[in-house]
Amino acid sequence: MSAGRYAWMDEAVCAEIDGDLFTGAAVSNATAVPKRICGTCPVRAECAAHEIALRDSDWGPLAGIWGGLSQRQRIAAQQAA
Repeated sequence: MSAGRYAWMDEAVCAEIDGDLFTGAAVSNATAVPKRICGTCPVRAECAAHEIALRDSDWGPLAGIWGGLSQRQRIAAQQAA
């Protein structure tokens, strides 16, 4: 699927699942299931770092669950670092 710097995405558990589960969760506040799925993912850290890179480049904070964290949790974690 991915080459180079995005090769980690091939290992993402969510690549096998409907992506709407992770983006729709932010809207519905039903985050337990996607967070549980992320908890089994071997590239959770890379996913969270990818969201931060996108946010920092020009996208702003992205909705949904990334790296097992909600948008609010990711922002708080980055501010605490």
